[in-house]
Amino acid sequence: MRRGALRLGKGSFSWGLVACAALLLVSCGDEKTPAPPGPDGNEEGSLYLVHSAVETNGSRMNYFSLVDSLSEARTLDYARSLELPGRPRLFAARGVGFFAIGSGESPTITRYEVRDGTLVAGASLSFQNLGVSRLGAQAVHFVSATKAYYKDDAQGQIIVWNPTEMAIERTLSLPREFIKQGYVTGLSQWASREGEAFFSVGWSTSTYDSVLPGTVLVRIDTATDALSWTEDARCRDLSKTARQGDTLYFFSGVINGLGYAVKGTAEAGQQDCFLRISPGRRAFDTDFVGSAAAALGPNKVGSIIAVTESGTAWLQVADTTITPTAPGTTYSEWYSKGWSWWQVPFATLRDPSRVQAEPGAYSGFTLTTGSSFLVSQSAADYSTSTLMDLSSGAPKPSVSFPGFVLDVAQIR
Repeated sequence: MRRGALRLGKGSFSWGLVACAALLLVSCGDEKTPAPPGPDGNEEGSLYLVHSAVETNGSRMNYFSLVDSLSEARTLDYARSLELPGRPRLFAARGVGFFAIGSGESPTITRYEVRDGTLVAGASLSFQNLGVSRLGAQAVHFVSATKAYYKDDAQGQIIVWNPTEMAIERTLSLPREFIKQGYVTGLSQWASREGEAFFSVGWSTSTYDSVLPGTVLVRIDTATDALSWTEDARCRDLSKTARQGDTLYFFSGVINGLGYAVKGTAEAGQQDCFLRISPGRRAFDTDFVGSAAAALGPNKVGSIIAVTESGTAWLQVADTTITPTAPGTTYSEWYSKGWSWWQVPFATLRDPSRVQAEPGAYSGFTLTTGSSFLVSQSAADYSTSTLMDLSSGAPKPSVSFPGFVLDVAQIR
């Protein structure tokens, strides 16, 4: 492993959205890894913000709706929702006291607050002068009410900004070699604990059918903004993250699975793989590499998508007797069918169980709330969607709404 450091001042049913499966990188959040975390949905006084959208003839209208619980079946009424066109982004964290929405038409972030049950816009901040042309989903990490980080994959930079004053403080530049010519740079979900924040860097082909070996773990000291990184060759495409106590985990993604199942070469992908950062460590543990492959058995290619607070790992699994794997299979074909949800105790990765539903398309939306795990069920024409809680093994309906879901965040 190599290390570096910088100190800078800068009708039919399928699990998930079938459209998101077919157009995963240009729709449903326009990201490979939308999976917002949040605590238990039954907590008294909690408040969630649901970002959904309705698309008609290529024109998208977005709705931001307040919901006080995700444990009850209900239908959203857009009459009281905030309505915005284009492809805006939701940036939020519990306990900050406010949230932000990125414009769907420019790299501008606007602060919002909730007053008397209404979403009220405040000051705005533009990243355009820093070279940002579009805002990424799940790209913001809130350190506090006065500090947040925005990770910009295209520019290879982290923007440090003050959400209270809505002002840019500095930028942190990643090494230029992190941007590889001819490949798409992917930055994982954030993973954080007191005093530090992490994300990993990986690279896929522009056709999203294989990923380069290895990864880079980036660490930020949130008190000083000191930036450091470590290269690791053991896993790749680390896109999802989870925290168990003060231990952080990074899991390989679905494109890695495609490369492994379809191309079957070490240059394209590998069996699912995850790495760990133990308490007190600043890089991946050198004595640990995890995988759920043994638990799933033959003809199954899976990825750990999330881990609940109760320690249940949720995997999205392709049955390669159904999911296309012939040479030349595209990512949209790979996502199209044969996928199911499985759960397994994360501590042992033994005795997994499959959610009893017919295999369908790859799911582009998931939500972990305490011990609950939710996905989206949509009508074939995406006219309506319902969040479904899979935690009990029998899907339980939660919030329903017109259109499809893009994000959910707990703001209180």
